[in-house]
Parts: sequence; C-alpha cells; structure tokens
Amino acid sequence: MKRIFSVFIISLLTSAFFFAKAQHADLSSPRATIYTHIENLKPRNYHPELSAMTFYDIPKEKAIEKAIKLKYIYNGKGLKIDYQEIPNDPDYTDSIHFPFPRHAYIPFPLRLKEVYLEKYGDKWYYSRETTDKIDEIFYNLYSYGLNFLKYIPPAMRFPFLGLEFWQWLALIVLLVVAWIFHLLAKKFFYGLLVFLKNRLAPAGYKVERINRRILQFSDPLSYLVAVGLIRRVLPSILLPIGFSQFLVSGLEIAEILLWILLFVRLVDLVMSFYVTRVEQTDSKLDDQLIPIVRNTFKFLVIVFGLFKLMIVLGADPKTVLAGASIGGLAIGLASQDTIKNLIGTFMIFVDKPFRIGDWIVFDQIEGSVEEVGFRSSIIRAPDTSVYKVPNSKLSEIAINNKGKRIYRRYQTMLGIRYDTPPELIEAFVEGIKKLVEIHPLTRNSADYTPYNVKPYNVEFVEYGDSSLQILVNVYFKTNDWGEEMHGRHLLHLGILRLAEKLGVGFAFPSQTLYMELFPEKKPAYPDYKTDAASVKKAVDEALKNFRDEISKY
Repeated sequence: MKRIFSVFIISLLTSAFFFAKAQHADLSSPRATIYTHIENLKPRNYHPELSAMTFYDIPKEKAIEKAIKLKYIYNGKGLKIDYQEIPNDPDYTDSIHFPFPRHAYIPFPLRLKEVYLEKYGDKWYYSRETTDKIDEIFYNLYSYGLNFLKYIPPAMRFPFLGLEFWQWLALIVLLVVAWIFHLLAKKFFYGLLVFLKNRLAPAGYKVERINRRILQFSDPLSYLVAVGLIRRVLPSILLPIGFSQFLVSGLEIAEILLWILLFVRLVDLVMSFYVTRVEQTDSKLDDQLIPIVRNTFKFLVIVFGLFKLMIVLGADPKTVLAGASIGGLAIGLASQDTIKNLIGTFMIFVDKPFRIGDWIVFDQIEGSVEEVGFRSSIIRAPDTSVYKVPNSKLSEIAINNKGKRIYRRYQTMLGIRYDTPPELIEAFVEGIKKLVEIHPLTRNSADYTPYNVKPYNVEFVEYGDSSLQILVNVYFKTNDWGEEMHGRHLLHLGILRLAEKLGVGFAFPSQTLYMELFPEKKPAYPDYKTDAASVKKAVDEALKNFRDEISKY
C-alpha cells in the first residue's frame, strides 16, 4: 500500500512539473518561441501541449495539430533551424520584409515567407496569418497524404544506415520511377515539338539539324519533369531533417542548372531556325550576326542562372543585386570604349550599312569587309593588308559602300585619227553602241536606269590636240571587281576588232609637217572605204566576231 502511494505521489509531482512548465513556456523572443516549438516535438522530448503554446489564441487541440503540421512542413522542405541565426532580442523589429517596420520575424524569407512570428503583448507567437495558412501549405506539400504509413509492416521499420529500411526502399523506387518518367517525357516532348515544327514551319525548315536541336532541348525538359516528380514525392518519405535538407538543396541546385541548360538549348533551337532562314538569303552579314546573337543570349541566361543559384545557396537577393550593380558600374566605367564598340556593333547589324564582302571606302581606308566582330571589324585592303577598325567608329563616320552600287561605271576616251572620214566615224560610233547592247555584262536599253537617264553613252564629243575624241561611258552589271575587268577586256577587244574591220586608226600624239617645196608629194593617208556596202559588211563581221567571243564567256 505504501508503495502504491509513493508511485501516486511521484506521478502527481511529475504532472504538476510538466503543467508548470507548460504554463511558463519561454516565448520571450523569436529564438525562444521557435526553440519551444521545435524542441518539444522531438521524440525524446515530446511535449506537444508545450509546443502548441507558440500559437496565439486558438484551442489547445487545434494548436497541437498546427504545431505538428508546421514541424512536418519544415522537414518536408528541408528547412533546418539554426538557432544562432534567429534573433534573441525581445524587441526585434523587421524593417526589410514588410511594408513598414513591425515586431515580426520570418525564419525563411526566401523559401517559406508565409510563415513568420509576430509579437503580441510581450510574447512572440506564430502570426495569425501563419496559423491560417499552415493547413494549405501542409496539404500542398504532402498532397499524396501520409495514410500509407500505417500500411508499412513493422518488419520494414528497422534502422538501416541512418534511416528506416522502408525509407531507403522508397528512395530507390522513387529514383527508378523518376528515370522512367524522364524517358517517357523525352519521347513525348520530342515527338510533340517535331510535330508542331512540321505543321507550322515552312517546308525549308524541315531539316535534320533542327530535329537534332529539338532532341537536345527535350533532354533537360524531361529531366525537369523527373526532378519535379522527386520533389513532389520526397516529403512523404518523412526523411530526417539532415537527409531532407541535403536532398532538397541538391534538387534545387539541379533544377536551376537544368533550367540554365534548358534555356541555353532553347537559344540553340531558335538560332537553328534562324540559320535555316539566313541560308536562304544572300546576306553574309546575317551569317556573321548568328554567333554574336547566340553567345549574347547564352551569356545572359548563364548570368541570370548564376544569380538564382547564389540566392538558393543562401545569398541575400538584395546583396546579390547590389553587388551586381556596383560591379556592373565599375566594369562599365573601366570599359567605356568596349561598351561603345558593342553599341556600334549593334547599330551596324540594325542599320546594315554594309555586308560581308562589300567594298567600302572611308577615311582614306579602302577594302573588302571580311568580318564584323563584337568589338571591331576587319577590312581587307587591295594590297591584302588588314585594317582592324573599331565598330564605334564605323557606326559614326560616312561610309562609301561600293558593294551597294547597282552598276559599276566605266568611262574612257577613244582617240581616232583626224583624217578619219565622217561616214566611218558615224559607223564606228554606232558599231560600239551595238557592242554595248549585246555585251553580257553592260547595261543596255532593256535594263533599269535610275531617273530615266540613258543606259550608256557613246558619242563623238570633242577635238583633241592630236585626235578626234569619242566618249565611251558604260555601266557593268556586277559588283565583283574581277568580273568587271573581264567585261572591260571583252569590250576592248570588240572595239579594237571593229576599228580594224572599218579601217579606223587610233591616233597617238603627233604633228603633221606640210612640205610646200614638194607639192606633188601627198600625205600617206590610209585608203578608207566609205561606201555603205563596205561599211555595213565590216560592222557585221565585227559584231559576229564579238558574239562568238562572248559566247565563250
């Protein structure tokens, strides 16, 4: 009897102790409140009624339920409490995360901003807003429920390498299922994107290169599906906070890296469409633009991805942005010329004052455009030397783009002898006009002429010191210097043969001396044939020879 009474007294004192402890739970600061909540739900110190006191003005049973659910939320999201990081100031004020300063504290402002503590009176509790949202957060996190736990046989609950055996088994099954989802999703996304490309893109875009890019794009997309599945199911395995924090952090990092890879592959995919389109045009400048645009977008994707990764690793977003702003300002001040050149590059690609291969003239520099880079352009001079010109300069100065000429003008004077009969001069001029008309590279009456000017000019224009001057002003239909030179060659040969057939001689600087003492001696003038039949025959033969010559061209 005495023994039973002793046990009764001990039980009564123990109950009184815990009752007194519950009545005097430490809620004096954010750290004390969170400590009271978490530590009193641990298996070796399980006092849910004490943990429930961290919730303000709700029934005890409901408060216990909220406390347990919030503990599951912390574990499921891999949010490990570090008490040293929590302020222990009873009058702590948050002036960063709220519109105006208030006595409140958010334990995880980036990953669980809905949960925060607030001071009511002289004690700290989880806020009313937090209390209202716990159920929603819990059911979103544990959407598959926890009822399956009661069906796990005791034989699978034995400890094994830090976890229970069923948890290891669940992790293995989850990884296998996620891998299967990855394979199925990859086939699905690839098939869907190829189908959309074949239905929506023009026929010229149905090339193997684009299909290869689509396959590369589908790979990280399907991995994201697998990672999403793992993150969705992982909380239901109820891993200890250490394991949960490690796996959740690893999954978040993997997800960000996959998003970076996905957008990089998206840039490659979009650029492959653009490359296919550019290949169908004659613009070489667009070919030069492709690597610049591709690398620029990839750089931006990687930069933003790294910012996001730094935030996930624990860096404060405002600190990251401030550091990026200060660093960007410092880099900008130190590289003003580089920025000017980048802007110049952008303006060149927008305005397109020249293309790759164009012959341009500016500031006593003349040559062919070989390359337009990020900072400068390379100009190949006629003597094969190279000029490297900053793009900022090219975007500001006046450029004479010979490559944009519709025609290449050629003008020369033909000097014929003063004793050439007028009939042969007229036949020679008309014959040259016919040569120009049938020449394959010269502008003729059938071609477009700006402002309705004559397509060419062949006229007897002046009397020279030692010759009669015939103007030949023609336009070659080419932008290639070598092709123009060959066109001149054909025209010169045609004119020379025409003159030979007509008997027209080309003059050279000379003087004629008349000897009055020998009047019977007459000048040795050529024997010109000026009858119409001879002239027509000579012109026809010259034109026939010219046609035979250009047929070889």
